[in-house]
Amino acid sequence: MIPELSHLKAVNSSKPQLSHQESKLSVAASDDYFSVSSGQSSTKSSNSKVTVIHYATPQSHLPSHSSSAQHSQADLTQSKSAEKMKDHSAAAAAPSPAQSTRPTSRPVTSNTVRFGETRVNEISPRRQQIQDPRQHISGTTPGVDDTPYLRFAIDQLTRDEEVKGVARQASVTSTEYPVERVIGDENLGYYHRTGPTTVEIRKTTSRQSETLKKQQQSKAVFVAVDPETNDILNPPLDFVPLVIRTWALAIFIFLVLWLIAGLIFCNIWSQRHDGIWNWEGVGGSRYFVVQYLPQLLAGLIVLWNLVIQAAIYRIMPFSIMASERQKTGALQNLSILSQNHLVPDFTYFRYGEPLVAVGLLTIWLSNFFCMPLISCLFQAKYYVDDGQGVWRWTTTQSVGWVLVAVYGLLVLGLVLVMSRFVRSWTGLLWDPVSLADLIPSIQRSNILRDFEGSETAPSVRDMLTPRVLRLGYWRLMDKENVFYGIGEEYAAGERPAPVSPKRGEKRAIDTYTVLEDLEQQSILRNESFERTLHSPFARFRWTVWFLRDISILIWIAIVFALFIAFVVVSFVKEAIPRGFLPLVPTLASVNGFSASNFLFSFIPGLIGNILFLAWQPIDVYMRALQPFASLSTPEGAWAERSLLLAYPACLPFQVTFLALVSKHYKVAFISLISLLSLALPILGGGVFIALWYPSQNQVRIASDLPAFYTLVAFCALYALSYLAIWPRRHRYLPHNINTLADLISFFHQSPLLSDPVLREPRTKADLVTRLVVTPPKERATPHYGFGVYRGLDQKDHLGIDRMTRPGRADMLIATGGLKG
Repeated sequence: MIPELSHLKAVNSSKPQLSHQESKLSVAASDDYFSVSSGQSSTKSSNSKVTVIHYATPQSHLPSHSSSAQHSQADLTQSKSAEKMKDHSAAAAAPSPAQSTRPTSRPVTSNTVRFGETRVNEISPRRQQIQDPRQHISGTTPGVDDTPYLRFAIDQLTRDEEVKGVARQASVTSTEYPVERVIGDENLGYYHRTGPTTVEIRKTTSRQSETLKKQQQSKAVFVAVDPETNDILNPPLDFVPLVIRTWALAIFIFLVLWLIAGLIFCNIWSQRHDGIWNWEGVGGSRYFVVQYLPQLLAGLIVLWNLVIQAAIYRIMPFSIMASERQKTGALQNLSILSQNHLVPDFTYFRYGEPLVAVGLLTIWLSNFFCMPLISCLFQAKYYVDDGQGVWRWTTTQSVGWVLVAVYGLLVLGLVLVMSRFVRSWTGLLWDPVSLADLIPSIQRSNILRDFEGSETAPSVRDMLTPRVLRLGYWRLMDKENVFYGIGEEYAAGERPAPVSPKRGEKRAIDTYTVLEDLEQQSILRNESFERTLHSPFARFRWTVWFLRDISILIWIAIVFALFIAFVVVSFVKEAIPRGFLPLVPTLASVNGFSASNFLFSFIPGLIGNILFLAWQPIDVYMRALQPFASLSTPEGAWAERSLLLAYPACLPFQVTFLALVSKHYKVAFISLISLLSLALPILGGGVFIALWYPSQNQVRIASDLPAFYTLVAFCALYALSYLAIWPRRHRYLPHNINTLADLISFFHQSPLLSDPVLREPRTKADLVTRLVVTPPKERATPHYGFGVYRGLDQKDHLGIDRMTRPGRADMLIATGGLKG
């Protein structure tokens, strides 16, 4: 006898021996135990499936009795005709030497059972002679049919493997398990059918599992295709955002060229005609034209530069995946949120995009230096005309030509960007400005299996394997249907599971839920994926570094310290109304350069510009976080206020207006401050100027008092605004959201990917319509949320889905006493 069933590796065909042991395992240990229903007729054909019912472990504790009887072995010659016979006669088998000493009192019917290539002879006695198996539960008796016990042992072996986490996989169909008729369970809760029939036998080895999985996926290999014709079903993948289209960039380049022409004209005219026009004092129209208007024009160019670079960042990961110069890691390494603010971004040099990289570098140069430089372009210089001295406005030649060079580089960079996207194959159907725009590109992707567990990972980039991905049209190797998405070429893909379980699957899902509950303690002890999934430490782990509590406290301290110092220095001893000494030379040189005017124009303008650029990342991230904040509310949000929000791609004034309409007041306020903070470099660069004070017989730095008081007000508003950027708890996320991989991690098992309502939209209007209208057979417009949902694999995941779905449990959104 075999002492332990778990050690059973193969069945000895010469001397089969069986052992029966008590099972105290609960039915909840596995959801894969089924048995043949007794209602099945024994006269069914050999091709019929066995009707199964749920298995219940017997609660029998009767004492067992051993038996020394052994089975006889028969050498049967099987043929096709013999397998199809429905009578139960069989040739008498020759007894083995072991059995010749203990002859049986009645003939037995032998039947052969196959397990792979090994055959075991089975005793099948008459039905009316079967006794209560509980009296001989541990022994093998010629008068008892051992088939139920044999199948029970097989299931115990396979069950142990599955409970340990190998997988609850579908069973394979085998026709090599013939028995004769339907035999009762003998109080085991187990039935089997005799005669040639189809019985489901589970895979028992990982090698067989991998082989079967490869066979199933061999026909689902992705093959890149280019449709011969472009129509409504297969539109061209050459979409480019409006602001970086050829004609839009050409208009912007033309305006920059006009500004360059103005700078050249002012430089040449001032040099040849002893200045531009006469000095009329601080304030007035001429003072505004030379001290504020240049910064205002430069500020408008900066704002449009920010819009252009936001569009570049938004589409470049897609464009790289769609280009012939494909690089690894574009999905998880390239940011889709603008980053080229205080520090230049050289990322695209490493990804084979020098045109875009140079363009972003020139944009950064113009954004960082042009406003401070242009604020000290015009200076007041003393000229002697016809024996009389006169103060006139002139240009600083060195500053003027540096500005021409910087704006010339900007034009060059914009031309390079324009050439990059002229007739470019971007791989886009439309502008990917919202979360919903990501769904069509990953609905049928074959890379989603790589994202298992990524929604709660601290860094999605670190857990993904770098690989070359492609964005475009695909087909499966064995099919001709063309579809769109992100995928890996010549890699296998799996079709998404149904959105809701079928009626026949409900019982299995309920059993899975019970099993999940019973295993929860060990899962929590092991700190597995389920723990991090439901843990608030993982759900509210991340916010960008400059919005963390310590960082915000540092920003507040720095900004308020600067503001207090600025106010104290300005008003102590009436330094601003009376003027203060420059402490550096003041008289302008032949080329119009004045050290004091340059210092007190460039430095305030540079500080104001740094403060303006420092606010831009805060604005960008708050715009990007708002959809998640709306989805994280307990009641969820409509699609137009969550999945369809496109704040990162909106114009400055547009963001404020749309956010106010949607009642997203934090985003509206922060975006407004982002625009108003542009006044800091504009006013700071023109408010101070060196003047001659006859009463004191010295040169002092005077200020335009109305502009100075306005500057103080803007500085106070800017400092107080840092108190409002504190992200509430519902704006915290499990990980970053600045790459496509970060966003895909929240969608990779979402039923939205296989929702019939969202199936393969081909226009943005089509996608928006499907999201905002009420689905068929439903009464209300769906709400969407960010929380724990039942995914396509019938497991819990953290991400984005509808709050409620027919046939599924409602989404669980963690609040944990959140403040907002």
